[in-house]
Amino acid sequence: MRTPFWAVAGACLALGLAAAGCGSESDTSGGTATTSASAAGGGDGACPPGVKERLQAKLEKYEAIPEFTPPGPAFDASKAAGKKIFNIPLASTDTFNQLVDKAQAQAAKAAGVQLVQYNNEGQPKDWVAGMNQAISQRADLIILEGGPDPKALGPQLAAAEKAGIKVISTHRFDASEIDTFLEEFPTLDAIVPANHYLGSGELTAAYAMVQSDCDVNAILLEASDVQPTAAGIVETFKRELDEHCPDTCKAESVTLPFAEWSKKASGELQSRLTRDPTINFIAPNFDQGAIYARQAILSAGRDDDVKIVAYNGSAPVLQMLADGQSVISNVGEPFEWLGWHNIDQALRVLAGEEPNQAKTPIRLFDETNIADAGTPVSQLEGYGDPAEYQDGFRELWGLE
Repeated sequence: MRTPFWAVAGACLALGLAAAGCGSESDTSGGTATTSASAAGGGDGACPPGVKERLQAKLEKYEAIPEFTPPGPAFDASKAAGKKIFNIPLASTDTFNQLVDKAQAQAAKAAGVQLVQYNNEGQPKDWVAGMNQAISQRADLIILEGGPDPKALGPQLAAAEKAGIKVISTHRFDASEIDTFLEEFPTLDAIVPANHYLGSGELTAAYAMVQSDCDVNAILLEASDVQPTAAGIVETFKRELDEHCPDTCKAESVTLPFAEWSKKASGELQSRLTRDPTINFIAPNFDQGAIYARQAILSAGRDDDVKIVAYNGSAPVLQMLADGQSVISNVGEPFEWLGWHNIDQALRVLAGEEPNQAKTPIRLFDETNIADAGTPVSQLEGYGDPAEYQDGFRELWGLE
């Protein structure tokens, strides 16, 4: 899911307040790429034999421009024509939600379905009111986009089910836990999952290991109030280190409520950097933390030896990468693509098709490919030609 902090620092958050578990590698990226991490160091260093090569191969896969892979079989989307989709975003002030919602409107128009946008300020009471409005308007399907917490909507979800209204949740739950949360929330008809643990756990850890030849001493900036997602990300990062370099790699957490990152994270991180001169990486759960990590690095005088590995692909932090400001990698995902993917799932449910469990692609940016994101960095660039996935969806829906 997303929490509305873009207005605070202009950074994007892709997370799940109610997701748990650890992600596995996605198969939605394609092509080839050469990662700067693969050029780090002349040998394996502290890496056990073969480990560095395997990690490099994983990183190169995700540095490539993603290719469109059908999320499910083709179907007749005309069965959903004329039906009403009611969209309730996490927060209408959040840039992530704004971009995804705009793309959803484009996709819905292409498919001949009506999309009603419900603007809100991101409070549970707003989502409740949105659900009630959707039910009173006799919507055919509700999207909890990016994503309002189903735990806060129990009575409304039950009322929607009673009224025969389908409900899907997007970008809240991790891809590894779809079945778990469909069981926990049986009134959800489908989920569009996110890549939180792959992006913020596996790939960030892999990048740090390759960059350092498996000599990692990392500080993880953990959002204590974004649980169990943040804990799952931390668990994944540490598990990757334990699996690949247990004797030479380690990570500890600075744990703060996400709402307090802007006030306290920089000072807490600076204190850790001052106490331990061997710390060489900072990995925030979500890349807004890179802003505070950068402040801490400069204040501690550690700009030469401490780097940031990040997840979310928000434009301000990608710009930090482009400008050489401590960030050496950032994993992002195409927001507009996600909007079309959400509508694909909605159409499948409305047409009586089996929902898919595919996730949208991600791309790992570093110095070798950050130019693809534009100059200056654009939130919407770096993921290839949008016409490729848009035409791909139209073909799946029987429109081409």
